[in-house]
Amino acid sequence: MKLLLLLTVVLATLLGCGKSRPVLSLNSDKQNQIISIQPLGEFDEQIIDSVAKELSHFFNKKVLVLKPIEIPKTFFLPILNQYSADSIIQLLSRLQNDTIIEIVGVTHNPVFTIKTVTNGAYYNEKIFGLGYQPGNSCVVSDFKFGIPNGPNHVHRLKTVIIHEIGHNIGLPHCKEEKCVMSENNGSLSMLDKSESEYCAKCNKILKQ
Repeated sequence: MKLLLLLTVVLATLLGCGKSRPVLSLNSDKQNQIISIQPLGEFDEQIIDSVAKELSHFFNKKVLVLKPIEIPKTFFLPILNQYSADSIIQLLSRLQNDTIIEIVGVTHNPVFTIKTVTNGAYYNEKIFGLGYQPGNSCVVSDFKFGIPNGPNHVHRLKTVIIHEIGHNIGLPHCKEEKCVMSENNGSLSMLDKSESEYCAKCNKILKQ
Protein backbone atom coordinates (compact mmCIF):
# COMPACT_ATOMS: atom_id res chain seq x y z
CA MET A 1 0.00 0.00 0.00
CA LYS A 2 2.84 2.40 0.87
CA LEU A 3 4.47 1.63 -2.49
CA LEU A 4 1.19 2.39 -4.27
CA LEU A 5 0.92 5.70 -2.47
CA LEU A 6 4.52 6.61 -3.31
CA LEU A 7 4.10 5.75 -6.98
CA THR A 8 0.90 7.78 -7.17
CA VAL A 9 2.55 10.81 -5.60
CA VAL A 10 5.52 10.55 -7.96
CA LEU A 11 3.23 10.20 -10.98
CA ALA A 12 1.19 13.24 -9.96
CA THR A 13 4.39 15.23 -9.51
CA LEU A 14 5.71 14.26 -12.93
CA LEU A 15 2.42 15.09 -14.62
CA GLY A 16 2.41 18.48 -12.96
CA CYS A 17 5.88 19.36 -14.24
CA GLY A 18 6.53 21.11 -17.49
CA LYS A 19 6.12 24.55 -19.03
CA SER A 20 4.67 27.09 -16.63
CA ARG A 21 1.32 28.50 -17.68
CA PRO A 22 -0.31 31.87 -17.02
CA VAL A 23 -2.65 31.97 -14.04
CA LEU A 24 -5.81 33.91 -13.31
CA SER A 25 -5.19 37.55 -12.43
CA LEU A 26 -7.60 39.89 -10.67
CA ASN A 27 -5.92 42.95 -12.17
CA SER A 28 -8.21 45.18 -14.21
CA ASP A 29 -5.89 44.97 -17.23
CA LYS A 30 -6.61 41.24 -17.55
CA GLN A 31 -10.28 41.57 -18.53
CA ASN A 32 -9.86 39.26 -21.52
CA GLN A 33 -9.16 36.27 -19.29
CA ILE A 34 -11.91 33.65 -19.22
CA ILE A 35 -12.94 31.22 -16.48
CA SER A 36 -14.51 28.01 -17.75
CA ILE A 37 -16.77 25.64 -15.83
CA GLN A 38 -16.40 22.05 -16.98
CA PRO A 39 -19.28 19.79 -15.89
CA LEU A 40 -17.97 16.28 -15.29
CA GLY A 41 -21.04 14.26 -16.18
CA GLU A 42 -24.59 15.61 -16.18
CA PHE A 43 -25.18 18.65 -13.96
CA ASP A 44 -28.26 20.78 -13.32
CA GLU A 45 -28.06 23.62 -15.88
CA GLN A 46 -29.89 26.08 -13.64
CA ILE A 47 -27.40 25.57 -10.81
CA ILE A 48 -24.44 25.83 -13.19
CA ASP A 49 -25.81 29.03 -14.73
CA SER A 50 -26.42 30.56 -11.29
CA VAL A 51 -22.89 29.73 -10.16
CA ALA A 52 -21.43 31.01 -13.44
CA LYS A 53 -23.17 34.38 -13.03
CA GLU A 54 -21.98 34.74 -9.45
CA LEU A 55 -18.40 33.82 -10.36
CA SER A 56 -18.45 36.29 -13.25
CA HIS A 57 -19.59 39.05 -10.89
CA PHE A 58 -17.10 38.08 -8.17
CA PHE A 59 -14.00 37.83 -10.36
CA ASN A 60 -15.13 40.39 -12.96
CA LYS A 61 -14.36 37.87 -15.72
CA LYS A 62 -16.32 36.18 -18.46
CA VAL A 63 -17.38 32.67 -17.40
CA LEU A 64 -18.06 30.00 -20.01
CA VAL A 65 -19.88 26.74 -19.33
CA LEU A 66 -18.40 23.94 -21.42
CA LYS A 67 -20.15 20.83 -22.69
CA PRO A 68 -20.13 17.98 -20.15
CA ILE A 69 -17.42 15.34 -20.34
CA GLU A 70 -17.17 12.08 -18.44
CA ILE A 71 -14.49 11.37 -15.85
CA PRO A 72 -12.22 8.60 -17.21
CA LYS A 73 -12.88 5.27 -15.52
CA THR A 74 -9.17 4.93 -14.79
CA PHE A 75 -9.50 7.79 -12.27
CA PHE A 76 -11.80 5.65 -10.09
CA LEU A 77 -10.27 3.90 -7.06
CA PRO A 78 -12.44 0.90 -6.09
CA ILE A 79 -11.17 0.57 -2.51
CA LEU A 80 -12.42 4.10 -1.78
CA ASN A 81 -15.31 4.13 -4.26
CA GLN A 82 -14.17 7.63 -5.22
CA TYR A 83 -12.40 9.45 -8.06
CA SER A 84 -8.91 10.94 -7.93
CA ALA A 85 -9.13 14.74 -7.72
CA ASP A 86 -5.45 14.98 -8.65
CA SER A 87 -6.02 13.06 -11.88
CA ILE A 88 -9.05 15.22 -12.72
CA ILE A 89 -6.99 18.39 -12.25
CA GLN A 90 -4.33 17.09 -14.64
CA LEU A 91 -7.05 16.36 -17.19
CA LEU A 92 -8.60 19.82 -16.82
CA SER A 93 -5.27 21.63 -17.05
CA ARG A 94 -4.89 20.43 -20.64
CA LEU A 95 -7.94 22.50 -21.60
CA GLN A 96 -6.33 25.73 -20.42
CA ASN A 97 -4.83 28.23 -22.87
CA ASP A 98 -3.87 31.91 -22.98
CA THR A 99 -7.54 32.96 -23.03
CA ILE A 100 -9.24 30.25 -20.97
CA ILE A 101 -7.09 30.90 -17.96
CA GLU A 102 -8.92 28.87 -15.29
CA ILE A 103 -10.81 25.59 -15.57
CA VAL A 104 -13.24 24.57 -12.82
CA GLY A 105 -14.46 20.99 -12.90
CA VAL A 106 -17.75 20.27 -11.12
CA THR A 107 -19.04 16.80 -10.38
CA HIS A 108 -21.63 14.91 -8.38
CA ASN A 109 -19.10 12.11 -7.81
CA PRO A 110 -17.07 11.86 -4.59
CA VAL A 111 -13.39 12.76 -4.94
CA PHE A 112 -10.26 12.13 -2.91
CA THR A 113 -6.68 13.36 -2.88
CA ILE A 114 -3.39 12.02 -1.59
CA LYS A 115 -2.13 13.94 1.41
CA THR A 116 1.60 13.82 2.07
CA VAL A 117 2.88 13.90 5.64
CA THR A 118 6.30 13.61 7.27
CA ASN A 119 6.31 9.82 7.42
CA GLY A 120 4.41 9.00 4.23
CA ALA A 121 1.07 9.70 2.63
CA TYR A 122 -2.60 8.83 3.01
CA TYR A 123 -5.88 9.09 1.15
CA ASN A 124 -7.96 12.13 2.12
CA GLU A 125 -11.57 11.24 1.33
CA LYS A 126 -13.24 14.13 3.17
CA ILE A 127 -12.75 16.93 0.67
CA PHE A 128 -15.27 19.11 -1.16
CA GLY A 129 -12.70 20.04 -3.78
CA LEU A 130 -9.06 20.48 -4.66
CA GLY A 131 -6.94 23.23 -6.17
CA TYR A 132 -3.16 23.50 -6.33
CA GLN A 133 -1.24 26.56 -5.13
CA PRO A 134 -0.49 27.93 -7.67
CA GLY A 135 -2.42 26.35 -10.53
CA ASN A 136 -4.85 26.89 -13.38
CA SER A 137 -7.50 24.27 -12.68
CA CYS A 138 -9.47 22.88 -9.77
CA VAL A 139 -12.26 20.41 -9.13
CA VAL A 140 -15.28 20.67 -6.84
CA SER A 141 -17.66 17.88 -5.83
CA ASP A 142 -21.10 18.41 -4.31
CA PHE A 143 -21.37 14.75 -3.27
CA LYS A 144 -20.91 15.59 0.42
CA PHE A 145 -23.25 18.60 0.40
CA GLY A 146 -26.19 16.55 1.64
CA ILE A 147 -29.65 17.07 0.13
CA PRO A 148 -29.28 17.46 -3.66
CA ASN A 149 -30.15 20.98 -4.82
CA GLY A 150 -30.95 22.04 -1.25
CA PRO A 151 -31.44 25.70 -0.23
CA ASN A 152 -27.71 26.24 0.40
CA HIS A 153 -26.51 24.32 -2.64
CA VAL A 154 -25.50 27.25 -4.86
CA HIS A 155 -23.83 29.06 -1.93
CA ARG A 156 -21.85 25.95 -1.03
CA LEU A 157 -20.80 25.26 -4.61
CA LYS A 158 -19.80 28.88 -5.25
CA THR A 159 -17.92 29.14 -1.95
CA VAL A 160 -15.87 25.99 -2.53
CA ILE A 161 -15.07 27.08 -6.10
CA ILE A 162 -13.88 30.52 -4.92
CA HIS A 163 -11.84 28.76 -2.22
CA GLU A 164 -10.12 26.42 -4.69
CA ILE A 165 -9.53 29.20 -7.23
CA GLY A 166 -8.02 31.14 -4.31
CA HIS A 167 -5.40 28.41 -3.97
CA ASN A 168 -4.78 28.55 -7.73
CA ILE A 169 -4.02 32.27 -7.58
CA GLY A 170 -1.68 31.89 -4.61
CA LEU A 171 -3.73 32.03 -1.41
CA PRO A 172 -3.04 29.62 1.46
CA HIS A 173 -5.62 28.70 4.08
CA CYS A 174 -6.66 31.62 6.28
CA LYS A 175 -7.24 31.85 10.03
CA GLU A 176 -10.14 34.29 9.62
CA GLU A 177 -13.20 32.17 10.40
CA LYS A 178 -15.54 33.75 7.85
CA CYS A 179 -12.97 34.19 5.10
CA VAL A 180 -13.66 32.02 2.08
CA MET A 181 -10.10 30.67 2.43
CA SER A 182 -10.70 29.39 5.97
CA GLU A 183 -9.64 25.78 6.43
CA ASN A 184 -12.78 25.37 8.54
CA ASN A 185 -14.82 25.47 5.33
CA GLY A 186 -14.16 21.75 5.13
CA SER A 187 -17.28 21.32 7.30
CA LEU A 188 -20.79 22.07 6.04
CA SER A 189 -21.74 24.11 9.11
CA MET A 190 -18.80 26.48 8.61
CA LEU A 191 -19.22 26.48 4.84
CA ASP A 192 -22.76 27.77 5.27
CA LYS A 193 -21.48 30.61 7.48
CA SER A 194 -18.74 31.64 5.06
CA GLU A 195 -19.17 35.04 3.44
CA SER A 196 -17.78 33.82 0.08
CA GLU A 197 -15.30 36.69 0.14
CA TYR A 198 -11.54 36.99 0.53
CA CYS A 199 -10.78 38.82 3.79
CA ALA A 200 -8.66 41.99 3.95
CA LYS A 201 -5.50 39.96 4.66
CA CYS A 202 -6.06 37.66 1.68
CA ASN A 203 -6.88 40.59 -0.61
CA LYS A 204 -3.61 42.22 0.48
CA ILE A 205 -1.71 39.08 -0.55
CA LEU A 206 -3.41 39.12 -3.96
CA LYS A 207 -2.35 42.75 -4.53
CA GLN A 208 1.34 42.07 -3.82
